[in-house]
Amino acid sequence: MILEKSLEELVLGTCRQVGGLVEPPAYHIHEVLLPEDISSRWGIEPHQRFVFDAADLREDAVYLYYGHPLVETMVNELCQQSANGQFYINNIRPEKSGLYGVIEKAIGLPNAKMFADPKEAGQVRLHHYVRFNFKVSLIADEKRELILPVWMDLQKGYAITGLEIERQALLDSENQFEYLLPASRAWIDERPTSPQVMAALLERASDSIPNGLGETLTHLQKRLARFFVLDSERLDEYYTGLLKDAQRRLDKAEGDRRPVMEAKIKAIHGEHETKLADAKQKYHLRIQLELLNLALITQPKIDLTVEIRKRTTSIRRTVTWDPLLHTVEPLACEVCGRAGVSLMLCENGHLAHDECLAPQCIDCKRTYCKKCSHEIQTCSVCQRPVCSRSLVRCPTCGQITCQEHTNQCHDLNGNAQKGDAENEKPVLAKTGGKVKALPPVEATPKQKSVQKSVLTKKVAALPKTSPPKPLAETIEVYTDPASKVITAFAKAKKRQVAVRWWTFEENGVKVSCDCEKGRLCKEDGLIYYPMDDLDAQMKYQIDKFRTEYQVPPYKLYFFHVRNEQPFEEKKLRVPPEWKDAEVIKKAQENFEKLRNK
Repeated sequence: MILEKSLEELVLGTCRQVGGLVEPPAYHIHEVLLPEDISSRWGIEPHQRFVFDAADLREDAVYLYYGHPLVETMVNELCQQSANGQFYINNIRPEKSGLYGVIEKAIGLPNAKMFADPKEAGQVRLHHYVRFNFKVSLIADEKRELILPVWMDLQKGYAITGLEIERQALLDSENQFEYLLPASRAWIDERPTSPQVMAALLERASDSIPNGLGETLTHLQKRLARFFVLDSERLDEYYTGLLKDAQRRLDKAEGDRRPVMEAKIKAIHGEHETKLADAKQKYHLRIQLELLNLALITQPKIDLTVEIRKRTTSIRRTVTWDPLLHTVEPLACEVCGRAGVSLMLCENGHLAHDECLAPQCIDCKRTYCKKCSHEIQTCSVCQRPVCSRSLVRCPTCGQITCQEHTNQCHDLNGNAQKGDAENEKPVLAKTGGKVKALPPVEATPKQKSVQKSVLTKKVAALPKTSPPKPLAETIEVYTDPASKVITAFAKAKKRQVAVRWWTFEENGVKVSCDCEKGRLCKEDGLIYYPMDDLDAQMKYQIDKFRTEYQVPPYKLYFFHVRNEQPFEEKKLRVPPEWKDAEVIKKAQENFEKLRNK
């Protein structure tokens, strides 16, 4: 019955596709009127009466079944047709007022600022999506197949979530905005639909498959790992028993029997390793991809060119507003190619995720991405990173050092020598991970009295002044679970004064800061001991940052980033990954190891 139903859908659907008229069935007979050119091509009359069950056959009806000449003709024509398609999204209004203000709130730049160009206005351009439909085969001890669609933004070059587009878009076969120019592509310099662009986009889509599989892949990997452990334990137990028995016989063997038993023990070891390798191969997951078809979807969007700059670098980037989803599209990381709501500006003009950055220079705190890793060298004494602008090349031995260890890279005879990196590591305090300071020099009683008298005179001579003005007006705190970062912005008159962000790493909670103090900032680069109650610990960190910039508590705002969009919250929400008890325990142990070095 299922076969008959699928055959009925195939035949009647093909007749409708070629322009035929299909009447509702009467007594299980389907009347079809085909165009004359189609009927002559298929070698049949234009008017047909089809049945798909032999029991319903009448004298003037045609019984169709798998293998029938007409069915074979239809299947051959369908196989020769392209499965790809091109569609257009027309149900939008490509306009947006106050676009720059929306963009400024949507895109986070912890170490840079965004400026609008008064000469630039929003331009409506044609953007493109490409939906690749893959057949994914997950092969291990068993084979599992599924169909996985991957949506790619052709202009940005990264994968996106297409569920919302599928829900809101109405796909048309005609383009009502054909007078618009296509948008430019920053990641490749080719025509939008050229084979080079499609090939490069297909490669990126294939790389995003593991992320698209999500929990399906995670659960399968856990299952295979568990089965491999069970099989390994069973094999270990079995061959351990064989080895014990063979060893017992070897101990009792005499004369010519000993070489035989020794060879047997060696063979048992070899067979054990072979079986373990077979089990590992059996539970090793392999992913095979087969591209079924693709769809090219065109939609008008609004592009606005903005300037992103900091003290040493300035770049221009095009930001896009999507009038269908009413969102600002994130910029692309220029290292990994993925989308990023919060990106860092490299000294050489690259935007990159925090995890795509090279180690920060210990002296000038300049930021370089992994593309510019050639700019970062290592101090030969302390083994810490130092950039090409701050390094010191010793004229005596030719080694590279940081500012702190100038002329400490060689002995008295001028011979080059490496420093002990372990001795150069700062000692961390459990309460905060700070470097322990040297004890102050105790003053003599006479010095104390003189200092006290001088201080009293100075205090008396100072005029009465009003309390200091706040250094910032508001503090905005953004929690991004996707990047696992908490970022706090201190702002005054809509101008960014300072940025401080916290990341949970294997050694603890790391603090990074970009403020007016520069390299003198005491918080930048610190690692704090991760407490069991990270909510309270991070609330304390935020309050300390607020107090430092003299911002009242009612001017503190919290935001939570979901689907790359910030939503205001009443209190701080720490990323869920930070609260994993096992992760916290491991970080505490790593912190103690680092502290004891």
